[in-house]
Amino acid sequence: MRFFRKHIVGNDIIAVLRIRPFAYMMLSEFFGQLAFNMQHFVLIFLIYQLTQSNAAVSVLILSFTVPAVAFSLICGAYVDRWNKKSVLFYTNIARAILLAPFLIVGFHLGFIYILTFLIAIATQFFLPAESAIIPTLVPKKLILSANAVFSLGIYSSIFAGYILAGPILLLLGKTASIAVLIFLFLVSTFFILAIKIPKKTLDKPQFPGSTISVSLYKEIKEVFRFIKAARKVTQSLIVLTIAQAVIFTFAVLGPGYVSTILHIQIESLSLVLIAPAGVGLLFGAFFLGSVGKKYKAKTLGLVGFVTAGLTFLLFPSVKNFLPPVFDILYVVIFLAFIVGFAISLIFVPSHATIQMETNDTLRGRIYGLLSALVGAVSFLPVVIAGGLADVLGVGIVITLIGILIIIVSVAIYSLE
Repeated sequence: MRFFRKHIVGNDIIAVLRIRPFAYMMLSEFFGQLAFNMQHFVLIFLIYQLTQSNAAVSVLILSFTVPAVAFSLICGAYVDRWNKKSVLFYTNIARAILLAPFLIVGFHLGFIYILTFLIAIATQFFLPAESAIIPTLVPKKLILSANAVFSLGIYSSIFAGYILAGPILLLLGKTASIAVLIFLFLVSTFFILAIKIPKKTLDKPQFPGSTISVSLYKEIKEVFRFIKAARKVTQSLIVLTIAQAVIFTFAVLGPGYVSTILHIQIESLSLVLIAPAGVGLLFGAFFLGSVGKKYKAKTLGLVGFVTAGLTFLLFPSVKNFLPPVFDILYVVIFLAFIVGFAISLIFVPSHATIQMETNDTLRGRIYGLLSALVGAVSFLPVVIAGGLADVLGVGIVITLIGILIIIVSVAIYSLE
């Protein structure tokens, strides 16, 4: 009984879930992210089926990363001005409405790109509001655990969304799959309405000589002044950007990997790669939420990057040295689990650092900047990876990415 009280009831993850507004936010996040992630992979499947081209998938990825570069910092500035609960509500409604034309017009390559682009613009308001609202719902001592739970929600929705995308397409067809996505966005919106945000006096920005400016230009300028002075936040932004770029790049190469190297249907991508990676992310997030305070964010991040890089090196070559008695699919599933666990070691501590080192008057803009950085840095790798995979082969490109991850991560953490 004493063990149960100490390790289960007294666990910080349980404590943070007892905070009702945060619990409602997590339910909203789960259903919203479930729809968002299913949408991505449903459209990736459709694009690849229409074109049989990795480059065409790259264009789809770019259709929701380019808006991040163009609009996210401005959107983050407006999020800092507006009620974050309202932002979450209206952006979910907007994304549901933007999916509706698929029910009428059907699926054409250019049409898919255009609607994905518009949904991505709406999402640039949603993402900074979603992350920035967490510190207003939980006490500072539970920020790391709250981010672990937040990551659990994201990764479980990735796990569920990506694993369900293929089967739902096969069972329900294209049009009905879109209807399911719209319904999930509306369920997410319902839980947003249940969130009650405690009334708190906003703190002033945490760097000398600054004021809350009514000028959008000055508000954006304040972000860069803050970033210049806050090394921990800067490093967290850099590692999160790189990690997200790796995920986007792997999403581009995933269909080609399962079809040309594993020689299985692309709908199996969910079960073979995405689902085990999602389980690894869930496991890593729970681990960090329970004992993550014992380790430095720098140590966790470096271990995560190097582990991910080494695992990428194994993906294309594992079948070359695997004994005949082993089924390659089981080995690939295990490797995907390791990648998921490694990514969690990067994401959770870095998000916690950003939220603890910033406040309500800056946090939306910081996350807007993160989205802009992710979009900008992901642009070339996504385009190059898709194009090179069509020319050199998916295996060679994945190997090069693994080497690059290790080199860049060691360089970043050695500079501190």
